[in-house]
Amino acid sequence: MKNRCVFSNWRLVVVLLMTMVATSYTHAQQAGKPMVGVYYYPWFRQPAPGELGQWKRVMRLRLKTPQKPEVGLYDSRKPEVIGAHIAQSLRGGVSFWAVSWWGPEHHTDKVLRDAILTHPEAGKLKYAILYESTGRLGSLKAPRYDNWIDDLAYMQKTYFDHPNYLRIDGKPVVFVYLTRVYFRNKGHDVLREMRERFPKLYLVGDDVFGAGYKAEWAKSFDAITAYDVYGQSVGRFGGTRKALDFLTKNYGDAKEAAHSVGTAFMPTIAPGYNDTAVRPGHPGRARYFTDVESSKEGDIFRAMIRDVAMPHLDSRCDRIMMVTSFNEWYEDTQIEPTLGVAPPSTTDDSESGTYYTGGDRYVDYGYLYLDILRDMVK
Repeated sequence: MKNRCVFSNWRLVVVLLMTMVATSYTHAQQAGKPMVGVYYYPWFRQPAPGELGQWKRVMRLRLKTPQKPEVGLYDSRKPEVIGAHIAQSLRGGVSFWAVSWWGPEHHTDKVLRDAILTHPEAGKLKYAILYESTGRLGSLKAPRYDNWIDDLAYMQKTYFDHPNYLRIDGKPVVFVYLTRVYFRNKGHDVLREMRERFPKLYLVGDDVFGAGYKAEWAKSFDAITAYDVYGQSVGRFGGTRKALDFLTKNYGDAKEAAHSVGTAFMPTIAPGYNDTAVRPGHPGRARYFTDVESSKEGDIFRAMIRDVAMPHLDSRCDRIMMVTSFNEWYEDTQIEPTLGVAPPSTTDDSESGTYYTGGDRYVDYGYLYLDILRDMVK
């Protein structure tokens, strides 16, 4: 009888230990899960029948076997497009859109204000503004800040109190493009005025690019991030493991510097890049490793999530992980689904046949990237 009681007690202890381990693992999983944000572009207009319109600037439409969005060459204002994008985002585990914004009454402002936020399905996501500084603060070399305070006042009046607007620590979030150019060692007066006028604003600076990030640069922001993944990874080193190692080091250094002055850090990932149909000077990069045997479509994206973003999630900013982008088709950083029916292509309609592709393989990937995102962060 005594031995039986001892056995029962041990069995109880084992069960309790197993329960504690399982509970701890569950909590660890929950603690490790990021909040995923995507940069979203509401500027597309549907072309006339038989034409491409602004879509002619999309590299994938120059392929020998063109690859199109699943919803077609769309108009960002259409409710059916917005609804499809919301549903696609939910499939991928996306929590919010950082929406490109070019000023009051600009097309992007009207789409966000009058079409996205009023959509019947809008409440399934959160939304923040990506402040397009190149359209509001003048040239990179000689910026002007005349619009800055007025633009923030407009955002406060129009967006910040909306129930679906993204907040961190109760503060409305604004992402600002290229703060590393517009506010590094300049524009301090307008930043101070901003803090006085909008003390509850949560400002995220696109401030990280390359090695050697300094803590003093992060002081003006609630959080820092990096929009341009390409330029400090695959653009410099090609589709290689070295490119991701370099990006990881940049993020680690920037996060440490930011924390030293009380600023949070948001890692950003991207599936690839190719803007050759828009502008010269940047070699396109496909979406697989060129130094890994038998690497397949999406492998760089998988590795960026696992090896670059996840180790640098920051509880100070709700463990946000940004994705460049949901639908920036001009730069081929999109994870928006394609139709998935065209065969892979290494050739295009240029005179050489490879000007746009660079000889890389482009796959009509369908829902691949949303599904990678969902499976890697769940």
